[in-house]
Amino acid sequence: MIDTEEFQAKVVRLQTALSDRMRLRGATLERQLRRAGRRLPRRQRRAGQIILGAQDWMAHPKLARVLDMSGVNNAFTDLHRYLDTLDPREARKTAVLRLLGGIVLNLMVLGGLVYALIRWQGAG
Repeated sequence: MIDTEEFQAKVVRLQTALSDRMRLRGATLERQLRRAGRRLPRRQRRAGQIILGAQDWMAHPKLARVLDMSGVNNAFTDLHRYLDTLDPREARKTAVLRLLGGIVLNLMVLGGLVYALIRWQGAG
């Protein structure tokens, strides 16, 4: 059995990690995990659901006693292990590079169309 305060401390640490690493805002862990959506791999989404289920059970003293804490601790560990691999600066840099790449590609296509239009007008 785990202490309720210890469990809540783990939840707060997980919320902090989600907001720091994935820039997810939300008042509750449930809202943050919902906002993460498919940005989390399937295994981590399942771990989040295990933690949310355990959070419900921890609200009831009798249910908290029968909760499988090894699975919950594994879920916390799994989520933290994944979040530790994320680099927010790298994610920002990747987003900017993708945006610039899309703009450059669109400009190249537009330039090709303008060139083809000029060639077509000159041939006629």
